[in-house]
Amino acid sequence: MTEFDKTNWAKPDFGKRFIGEANISVVERRRMLEILKSFFRHHRKDTGDNAVLDLGCGDGILTHELLTVDPDLSATLVDGSAAMLERAQGRLEGFTVINCVQASFQDMLRDDILNQKFDFIVSSLAIHHLSSGEKKELFGLVYLLLSDGGHFLNIDVVLAPTPALDGFYMNLWQEWIEQMKASHGITGKGSATSSRNTSRGLKTSPTSLITSSRH
Repeated sequence: MTEFDKTNWAKPDFGKRFIGEANISVVERRRMLEILKSFFRHHRKDTGDNAVLDLGCGDGILTHELLTVDPDLSATLVDGSAAMLERAQGRLEGFTVINCVQASFQDMLRDDILNQKFDFIVSSLAIHHLSSGEKKELFGLVYLLLSDGGHFLNIDVVLAPTPALDGFYMNLWQEWIEQMKASHGITGKGSATSSRNTSRGLKTSPTSLITSSRH
């Protein structure tokens, strides 16, 4: 187990750089956000019960996108980084039913920090940092935190099943980086590549949607 405060994500400058380059370094990021909103509209918009939990929220972009679909939802945002939560609060300024909690996934597994149920739990590009055992524990906690009829959406990377596919995924990602750099007028090796490579699992895997519901 790697404690959050010993990772790069605990460093304010690292998180700030990643967020600033996310549209370049995260493949099809805008499309990912559109799928998130489509999923929410289809499954949650007309239910009348939308207490949202945003796990590893970063700068709050997922909750911000959901608020464009349902401005009346309430949201709890959890992140281990105080700097990221500060950015999230700035992004969500003006929305009143927002609660920010500074806690790592390990903190959540150790203590009952939230002590409430949620109708929609979402995470993006965060859970893959955990070990297999921690993921299993976290998914169990997510189930316990879900209200009856609630939904969990995890947008994350997956491990390639073979070295050949791993190499292909890396090529796809490198091609995406070059295309996005060209479209933004960036030349040479930018920091997007170096910062992405420091994040375990992101550099070689495509983004996948993992969904579940509690009945």
